[in-house]
Amino acid sequence: MMIAFTYLPGFVTLVLRGMPNVWRGRHRLLLCWRIFMHAVSPGRKTLEEMARWTPASITAWRFGRLLKAAYWNVHLIVHWLAQDLLVTLPPSTNGILYLFGDGSHADKRGTKNPVAQKGRISQQHPWFFGLRFVLLLAAWDGYRVPVSFRLILPKRHAHYRSENTLFREMVDEFIPPSWAKLVIVGGDAAYGSKANMRMVQDRAKADTARRWGFVFAITRTWKTVEEKTLKNLVTHLPRQYYQRTQVPREMARKGRRTFWTYHTRVCLRHVGDVTLVLSKKGRNVGPHNTKLLVTNLAELTPRQVVSIYQKRWAIELVHWELKSGMGLGQHQVSGDKDRSEKSIGIAVLAYLFVLRACHREIIPGQPWSIFQLQHALRLRVMTNQVEHKVKVKMAKTRKAA
Repeated sequence: MMIAFTYLPGFVTLVLRGMPNVWRGRHRLLLCWRIFMHAVSPGRKTLEEMARWTPASITAWRFGRLLKAAYWNVHLIVHWLAQDLLVTLPPSTNGILYLFGDGSHADKRGTKNPVAQKGRISQQHPWFFGLRFVLLLAAWDGYRVPVSFRLILPKRHAHYRSENTLFREMVDEFIPPSWAKLVIVGGDAAYGSKANMRMVQDRAKADTARRWGFVFAITRTWKTVEEKTLKNLVTHLPRQYYQRTQVPREMARKGRRTFWTYHTRVCLRHVGDVTLVLSKKGRNVGPHNTKLLVTNLAELTPRQVVSIYQKRWAIELVHWELKSGMGLGQHQVSGDKDRSEKSIGIAVLAYLFVLRACHREIIPGQPWSIFQLQHALRLRVMTNQVEHKVKVKMAKTRKAA
């Protein structure tokens, strides 16, 4: 059920009042309406559908003009709202902040989009056509906050940059909150590169207020300083060397997951001394299903390394919530790169806005989803709208009397 809105509720303007003042004309008001409608609308997030439930002065044409305006930067707004949310939410109980990066795509059908591209995740996945992007997520104590994103351009584009380059740029620009005493950067094997590990090591040297570490999955083609490949260790290691390790389930769920792990200290080329953890789901599982995890934090146990890597599932949940709940990629935009980038950014802004407005609905230690917060937000704004209509009607009645 959806009702037409005639005004922006007071708490919406209160949340967005600190937005950077870079606007011309009514673009600030239009962006507030766009974020608000993205957050509360249960249907498709097209410009025409959103404009149906707004005042007559807020039209789909004006929404489109906002996306076409080239003077404002959506990354600046995302950075501001993410930093505001990091300060608002309760701090971590142990002072550890996790940063995870991962890429995804939003399906598109229009072939005239200049940044849409064809690809697939792996040989086992089907081909897709759409927009590719990479997301940076901050996670701690059950909270998951997208703090930055980048659009991955096609390789034929003049300003193309690889996914790992964009990931390093986002991590370099990220400002940890004051309560974070240890920042752990993680990612799957696609992000386990020498450049990413050196970036974390350089950040640790430059930041004197906190420690920086990494937990990456890597491929078995890596070599040590003795020119020995890790593939030989994985293939020929006897199974009796693996130890049973139980890891608590993520997202405040009950129970534990069982892994079989083996760890050792190795010196990788161009990286240095790291702890290597071999992890698999069964003791008799073959070497092809063994995960290789590396970390520069020598004090971590194999159980902690596997647990940190399991926390990466939070970014997969955020991708699903952005596409299903916030309509990421549903804008009918084409023409240039900035419009597509802003269409993704507004979905991220709507996600952050829902978290900022309804963060008190999250019970510590309990699982939550953006859909639960959206439901609570809809009830709140619809109640405000009905009360506003009653007040306006009563004021007109008193004036007529």
